Amino acid sequence: MAEQALAGVRVLEAAGGVAGAYCGKLFADMGAYVARIEPEGGDPLRTVRLDLDEPATEGLYFHYLNAGKAEVSIGERWDILILGEVTDRDQSLPTPQIATLDITWFGHEGPYADWRGSDLIAQALTAMAYPVGPVEGPPVFPGEHQAALVGGVAAYSAGVAALLGGVAGQVFDISILEAIIINSEMQMCHTITLNMPIQRAGVNRFIPTCPLSIHKCREGWIGVTPLTPAQWQSICDMLGLAELRDDPQLLPSRDRYPHVARIEAAFDSVFPTKTADEWGALGRQNKVPMVVVPDARGILEHPIFNARDSLATFTTDEGAYRTPRTPFRLEATPPRLDLDAIPTVGAPIDPLSPCEDSMAPLAGIRVLDFSMGWAGPLATRMLSDLGAEVIKIEAGRYPDWWRAVDWSPEAIERGQYEESRHFSVINRGKQSVSLDLTQPAGLALAKQLAEKCDIIVENQAAGVMPRLGLGYEQLSEGRDDLIMLSMSAFGSGNDWSETRAYGSVLEQGSGLPSFCGEPDWPPTMGHLAYGDPIGGIYGGASLLTALYHRRRSGQGQWINNTQIEAMLPFTTAPVLIRQATGREPVRRGNRHSANSPHGMFPCLGDDNWLAISVSDDAGWQGLAKLIGWTGDGQTRRADETAIEAAISAWSRPQTREAAASALQALGVAAAPVWKLHEVDQDAHLKARAFFYDVERRHIGQQYQAGLPFRRNGMRYPMRGLAPFLGGDSEAALTSIVGIEQSEFQQLLDTGVVSLTPTQLRGS
Repeated sequence: MAEQALAGVRVLEAAGGVAGAYCGKLFADMGAYVARIEPEGGDPLRTVRLDLDEPATEGLYFHYLNAGKAEVSIGERWDILILGEVTDRDQSLPTPQIATLDITWFGHEGPYADWRGSDLIAQALTAMAYPVGPVEGPPVFPGEHQAALVGGVAAYSAGVAALLGGVAGQVFDISILEAIIINSEMQMCHTITLNMPIQRAGVNRFIPTCPLSIHKCREGWIGVTPLTPAQWQSICDMLGLAELRDDPQLLPSRDRYPHVARIEAAFDSVFPTKTADEWGALGRQNKVPMVVVPDARGILEHPIFNARDSLATFTTDEGAYRTPRTPFRLEATPPRLDLDAIPTVGAPIDPLSPCEDSMAPLAGIRVLDFSMGWAGPLATRMLSDLGAEVIKIEAGRYPDWWRAVDWSPEAIERGQYEESRHFSVINRGKQSVSLDLTQPAGLALAKQLAEKCDIIVENQAAGVMPRLGLGYEQLSEGRDDLIMLSMSAFGSGNDWSETRAYGSVLEQGSGLPSFCGEPDWPPTMGHLAYGDPIGGIYGGASLLTALYHRRRSGQGQWINNTQIEAMLPFTTAPVLIRQATGREPVRRGNRHSANSPHGMFPCLGDDNWLAISVSDDAGWQGLAKLIGWTGDGQTRRADETAIEAAISAWSRPQTREAAASALQALGVAAAPVWKLHEVDQDAHLKARAFFYDVERRHIGQQYQAGLPFRRNGMRYPMRGLAPFLGGDSEAALTSIVGIEQSEFQQLLDTGVVSLTPTQLRGS
């Protein structure tokens, strides 16, 4: 194997929590030497059971997070210091050469700074939990470790950005709460676009998308998300449901939701006639977004995951375990497959030359962005926020689909294609160059732009870019320094490469729904399009990693990420349970394998809820006194149902905010369960100036989530608004490619460049 991307980087991890340990794991998996300091008495994760009733699961998550890390004294020279969310910050620790990554649940300033956190609490405060579950409630816990892992990725990204910046003495304040908001950001836009609060619609129902559902087959489960008219007609033909196919009310996806019960019932009548594998193959054949929803065994035996080496291995005294691999698929410097291998210490590295603007470590980097939608543009937004120049390629005949173009002449005349809040959020700080790639002149200009760029990003279906002559082998010919990120659903060159997928399909295909919800429910989705934002943050982190490697070696590389693999780390715990016990993990609804009580409880008002997660005896004693519980405090899990009823009786007449504050004062992790339209009004996030308050023509005022970390106490500055369609074409093509103004006018006349949507796609 070639030298890994972060070889020579030295990281000291002061153990304390899942987010900090996962951040350290990412560094180790990419070749950094990572050493851990455990607290006196050892890391508490060593004794945590993934299933309280299964001794064989004790410490397995600890081993997953820490395999291949070293245990050394603290007298060495370190580049990065990681402080986890529960690290003892009073201990004496060395000052790192480059940066301290200080990870907490809520950050060191703001009303929640001293609050206790957990995955449930972060999911409640970001409204990620609110839309999940039955209409009558309570909302349903999306799953353990999800917020913490996202926080770990955010911290890792901050750390690699610090290495790229080359400035000594950096301290990053990383908030897990802020990191997980990427999952709610687009749904927050929905509430304004629809001009209504988004309500909880039921298990596996998410307004306005329909159908977005999971169905039982003769064997296994199948997840479906047919959106376009063509996809809708194809799935109806596959299922023999001519009455649905021929109903004109059901052809536009935006009109189907009122008919959701009828649609789901019809699907449920047919899917049991074949296995999920058979339906999945038919879906791929007919280009319908549908995929098998695997359980833990299905993940371990998955043909594509195994073909792509999506699982890595670590060992304990009891044997070897396979777990999801770090999903940075850098082809020249891949992540570890053998997690037990400790990267070489190596000689201490010399920092890179400090950047001129310490808040713009990517200044001077030019990115050509062929991606559309959510995942790819989120990755490039991260680069833009860190100072890179990002040039977005779209066309009048094929604008970014987040523009949600109404192709009527009247809509185009008024500029409707500039009214999308979703596009505005995910594409801030970028330029837009309009090029029709179906015309030779447009394709030639795209290639000339690529020659002047450091990074290329695309999330087209597998094979599209090479067919256009824009694949990595073609664009990198004659240059060794090009970095290109491809972000297809299932990767290139395998039997599932042509699978049509949205973010919801990626969540379904990852198996994550198999571990959410009550035992008698179908596999339960926790998010409308979870695969998109998660794929995006891993894509951004992959690019930072490859860029650091290029700065050190001069070598670029192709990054062959898949969005499905970005979801897999969330399934690590159930996959480990399956291997340790030989059975599928039990779905617990809102209950937790270790914390008790754990759930969401009613409060004063319409559909208002309080999230509570009790992790220790001290917290339980405070809660018990507050609610007047007189039972035996040592048997709280055995009395869980009665305790939950007592909590509900206490919380029901109180406001969410008052109840949460009272519990936090007693050391209990608790929070109001915000609805999507309430998140940007959160007092803590406002106090931390987390949201950019922007004003853009055609949209008006809008809050947009910033980077989830501060550097030396400062927020990264706003780099600019989202671009207008093709609005930077002339400037970019004349200054970068070098065409004359007269040539640009000819491009406009021939339709190679269009500054408004054309009728080509609409017709």
